[in-house]
Amino acid sequence: MTRTFCGARLGSMTRSHTGTAHHGARSAARGTSILLAGALVVSALALAPPGAHAATASDDSAASFTAPAQRGIVQFDAPRQRIPAPLGDPAAGGADDTSTGAHGNADGSDGGAAEAVSDLADPATGLGPATAGRIPDGTEQVLVASGADDDATRTALALWEEDDGTWRRTVTMTGRNGANGWKQDRHEGDRTTPAGVFSLSDAGGYLPDPGSQLPYHRDEGLRSGAEAVYGDGYASVFDYVIAIDYNRKTGVAPTENTRPDGWDAGGKIWLHVEHGSPTRGCIALPEDDMETLLTTLDPDRSPHIAMGSEEFLAQ
Repeated sequence: MTRTFCGARLGSMTRSHTGTAHHGARSAARGTSILLAGALVVSALALAPPGAHAATASDDSAASFTAPAQRGIVQFDAPRQRIPAPLGDPAAGGADDTSTGAHGNADGSDGGAAEAVSDLADPATGLGPATAGRIPDGTEQVLVASGADDDATRTALALWEEDDGTWRRTVTMTGRNGANGWKQDRHEGDRTTPAGVFSLSDAGGYLPDPGSQLPYHRDEGLRSGAEAVYGDGYASVFDYVIAIDYNRKTGVAPTENTRPDGWDAGGKIWLHVEHGSPTRGCIALPEDDMETLLTTLDPDRSPHIAMGSEEFLAQ
């Protein structure tokens, strides 16, 4: 008999519902597992680096890396350096009339030539064998005065002194020579300076003796004489003079008029104080340089001057 309370019927219904719920729980668990597995796969794919899925196609394509093309190094050439121009070079904005002498520059410097030689014919002196051969034995002081060419009016000078078989350049300076350059066979009034080798024997000037080793002949009339030759404003050019022994009698004052080779060859060719322009045949130097020569040139050392163009002196 069926219980009227719902006991028996209720119990039958409970068993049937419990079995159905248990089956559904197992199905839900399986579905959840599937969903979790799928989520994991999706997550793994999402987290994988781009292109990782293609790595299995080729290890080389995944492992190799092509570097971007490198920009080639650009060749750099340093700008050309301007070589400093010699002193007085017009390109450097220097003074005009800058002919260079045998020693390289118009300031008397040699641009690196040796300052001590065993033979005057060494290229450093600017003298060739023929010119050096005209200098007498026993000479221990040689003043070399050179112009760039026969027409040059700027003179580079260097004093070479011999000591125990070695010639040393001890003084350099710059001067002016004749307005018409250098000439071996010159004539009176042609405004050239004689080319050749000459002794230096006598000195003098308007000013008192500065301590000259050469015989010094003071002449107080030389200032008026200078103005007569060169004009007003040139009185001091003969304050110091050294006679170059060209067509003159030695052992006398530079003003002495004797001309052994005749009047036409000209005479009174001196080293004297400069006046800022070419001369009538003399060599003009700054007063300080004249004083240096007066106190350095020693008659006991037989001083000589070799003068002319570079080409002439290099013979």
